[in-house]
Amino acid sequence: MNRTIFVLGDSVPAPRTDEEAPMAGWGQKIEDLLVGPVEVANYARSAMTARKYFTERFPAMLNRMKRGDIVLIGFGCVDHMIHNGMRYVPVPEYRELLRLFVTYVHQEGGVPVLVTPMARYAFAATGEVINTMGDYPRAMLEVADQLGAPVIDLNRRTTELWAELGPMRLRQYFCWVDAGDHPLHPDGKIDSTHLNHTGAFEVARIVVGGLCNLGVLDKADVNAPLLMEPPVLPPVSGEFTIQSPDAALYAQRAGGAPDVTKPAPGALAGPMVKFSGLAAPGTDYMLFFEQGQYLGGAGVGSSGQWTWRRSVNWTPGEHVVQCVGLRSDGCSPVLERQFTVLTDVPAPVVTGPAEGTFSGPRPRFSGKVQQGVTKIVLMEKGVLIGATGVNDNGEWAFTHAHAWRPGTHTVEVIALFGAAESVPTARTFKVVGIPDNSPIRTLGASRDSCGEICEHRPFTGDW
Repeated sequence: MNRTIFVLGDSVPAPRTDEEAPMAGWGQKIEDLLVGPVEVANYARSAMTARKYFTERFPAMLNRMKRGDIVLIGFGCVDHMIHNGMRYVPVPEYRELLRLFVTYVHQEGGVPVLVTPMARYAFAATGEVINTMGDYPRAMLEVADQLGAPVIDLNRRTTELWAELGPMRLRQYFCWVDAGDHPLHPDGKIDSTHLNHTGAFEVARIVVGGLCNLGVLDKADVNAPLLMEPPVLPPVSGEFTIQSPDAALYAQRAGGAPDVTKPAPGALAGPMVKFSGLAAPGTDYMLFFEQGQYLGGAGVGSSGQWTWRRSVNWTPGEHVVQCVGLRSDGCSPVLERQFTVLTDVPAPVVTGPAEGTFSGPRPRFSGKVQQGVTKIVLMEKGVLIGATGVNDNGEWAFTHAHAWRPGTHTVEVIALFGAAESVPTARTFKVVGIPDNSPIRTLGASRDSCGEICEHRPFTGDW
């Protein structure tokens, strides 16, 4: 029987063109592992959350799906981004959307398979793989258990594979190139989320193997020898193949010192801070040290540009990094750059409204945070209700665009710094207002609505 494997998800499994090289999505590599009468329809697209996909793309897929088709449902890499209000999907809503995806596919005779989000390239300073997806993988597993739906725990499987490869090799699976290494990225590209073609193929093997183990895909439909081959062990990244790099700290000096544009001197930075800058003419490679210990290096582009990120996260606190350029006639003068890594964001102080007080229908929230915090978000019952910036003094304020319903409300305020977030500060207050069932809201309802300039316009209970 001819079957189709539909891939639903975000940018990680999405198909990529030659113009997007070396980036590739694992969904586009599934067909390389098939030999039977099975085709792949990759419906995954960039920036898709479960919510956005359900309303915009899911109906078109259902119209094409036939009975017996396989539908891979993989979301979470975008949904968890609390710093982006247009994309953030709270876990309770995420669960319900997954349930709806599974239900619709099942009712139409398809075979829904949930796929937890792939792990990112993120290692602690001690070498362990870091979970950057929060509670979303676990939430998907719980939905699968409740519905009895097939599930592939791609998050767990990739976490195990990333740990096996380690930070010195895993870069070769991701869309991460030095300046000058790829014609489409002359300034370099550091991407800890999206795979290259090698990595995409290896992740596709995990997915296809999972489909076979679940009995969803017949083993006669897959290239078994190719599927069963051990994972390709990528080479060690070039930055770790430099011979005696510490000799650059004591070598003969030549040319000018490199310039570091980011991070700025004394800046606050996240644990995955990216360095970038310009090297003096004649510089071929950049080396980075801390307290005389070699950390890594990066190639220099034709115009002297370079970009670098450490293969593991920085520890919190102050750091001083020495930057040295390698040249054919020696080494550049050493440039030092001091910065401070912030990993634990202090909870925000909420000055208004005061705890337990009464407010009108338009309460104003305000407070202070540690300087360097970039954003404040406000949540109610797990739902993002607003966000605001922070001024240079660490002060913030927020008023919702719409009136609040009367009654008691508890709002959680969270401070953000890059991808790090604080524990929430809760504030409970009471809104004084006209209840929905009050006669005030129905008075005058027998007439057409009055215009704004009508002096007899009835009050409907809204401010």
